[in-house]
Amino acid sequence: MRELSFEAKDRSIADVMFAHDRFSIPRYQRPYSWNDDQITDFWNDLKRNDDPYFLGSFIFNLEHQQKTGYIEVIDGQQRMLTITIFLAVLRDISRNLDPKTASKIQQLGIFNEGWDDEPLARIKCGDSTQDFFEKNIQKEDSDIRHSSPNTREEARIKKNYEFFCKKIDNDLKSYSNNSDKVTYLKNLREKISELIVIVIKIKSEEDAYEIFETTNARGVELSVADLLKNLIFKEIPAKDGGDIAKDRWSEIVSNIQQTGTELKKFIRYYWISKYSVVSEKKLFREIKRNITNWQDFLHQLYGASNLYNKLIEGTEDEWNDYKNGHKIYRAISAIKYMDIYICYVLFLSILRNFDKLGTNPSKIFQLIEKFTFIYSAVCKLPINRIEKIYSTYAEKLETAVKEETEKKVSGRIQSIFEDLRNELIKEKPSFEVFRDSFKDIGYGRSEKQRVLVKYILNEISNMGSTGERRIDFHNVNIEHILPKKPGNGWGLKKSQIKCYVDKLGNLTLLSKKLNSRADNKDLRQKIEIYKQSDIEITKKLVEKLEALGENSIWNEEEITNRQEELANISYHKVWDF
Repeated sequence: MRELSFEAKDRSIADVMFAHDRFSIPRYQRPYSWNDDQITDFWNDLKRNDDPYFLGSFIFNLEHQQKTGYIEVIDGQQRMLTITIFLAVLRDISRNLDPKTASKIQQLGIFNEGWDDEPLARIKCGDSTQDFFEKNIQKEDSDIRHSSPNTREEARIKKNYEFFCKKIDNDLKSYSNNSDKVTYLKNLREKISELIVIVIKIKSEEDAYEIFETTNARGVELSVADLLKNLIFKEIPAKDGGDIAKDRWSEIVSNIQQTGTELKKFIRYYWISKYSVVSEKKLFREIKRNITNWQDFLHQLYGASNLYNKLIEGTEDEWNDYKNGHKIYRAISAIKYMDIYICYVLFLSILRNFDKLGTNPSKIFQLIEKFTFIYSAVCKLPINRIEKIYSTYAEKLETAVKEETEKKVSGRIQSIFEDLRNELIKEKPSFEVFRDSFKDIGYGRSEKQRVLVKYILNEISNMGSTGERRIDFHNVNIEHILPKKPGNGWGLKKSQIKCYVDKLGNLTLLSKKLNSRADNKDLRQKIEIYKQSDIEITKKLVEKLEALGENSIWNEEEITNRQEELANISYHKVWDF
């Protein structure tokens, strides 16, 4: 196991921020984001404590200090910028009371001497706020109160400045002469200087991520996406013609944000779809160790983000260019209803190499739909092993496409798909395990659960058909045969049916119009309404109910029996593979 190289020491803010070092905020860091709660806590802590108090830990990366002259702030930027804003308030209020005090606050806390005694800001902000922060906070003659922020980040900086101004001005009203007011301001500056932090210094970006994961600092949380962004920006610098890295990264972020997926999750899926399984914690180090052509890597990542977006957000028309694209679309739509995404590891690899496979992969998408339903959606079994299987076969596919001749690649891919099929069959839960889990399938409280129920009922309804007759989920409702609020014709109370009324065995599909008419009517009335439906599963339900006879009842026993019947049909027919 590799040892982390770092040093950690208790230091005062004066020793950290007001000494000789200069700091930079990396481009990957998130914007300045302290809001009312955090800024109020900072002020209250400062006022409440007469003795120095602990402000948290700062993590600094020294890797590029000799080259750039700056220490990178890995964790602590929110607090460091807030302290700088606070000092700017002290400086500006002091300006009218004692210009020397104002100048000293500026020189000792906000600026220091650079090459040839040229004053330089102690903190160099990230791209998104550097100009605004420098002009309105760090410059000695700045006046942020007359500024016009253009972004939320800039507005937040101004708002926090005004917060401190208001608090300090209010306190100054209790002093009658300027001398006491200046002393009060100096005491505040001294309190800031004496704040205690743990400073953790590291010498590589790889260690930064791992150390950050084990600390509880109050700064911005980093992820592999943050560190990777910084590394890409560094390896692909902006040129006169534009910032390709920044533009491409923005497009990647946009693609992934539209899917509702965390960026770090997508990056990991991309990596294990092309290379090998690695934990999120070790992903950044793995990428940095293996990638040498960063422009190509960024291009590949961008292409994968387009495919990932298509898998989750794409319409059926967007799959027309793929052979049997309508079948692929239906399979991935079904998996989306299940809210299971680990199979995208393999899907990314297949789609990335689609034109080179020499064979139609639509059956693999359909196979994985069936496996995912049984293994994950119903049985909810652990996915770690399955993730490794998908990654292994994604790697095999990548290797085959690269190494096999055009004539041989088709046979090799078919062999890989067959091996995958056999491996998934081995992982398929037994019917007994499936049946026990299927007992819990029902209406549910969340929209995701109800969509899954519609999917199950629709697939059972289509059993034995070509699958072309599909139900528009937006135009059908889930119908409770025994109503959730049974009317007088049922002779049951709501409390009596609570444990079984939402079971899948008590559910079918109806058009919205018929569902509204059925409402909480008695069984015989409902049957007459169900007869008007052209949905196959509801037609078969009518046959079942009429077979019970005139004096039939629909109770817990019948619902349980139907649930077991649907489990048997699901496992052995609809999702069999």
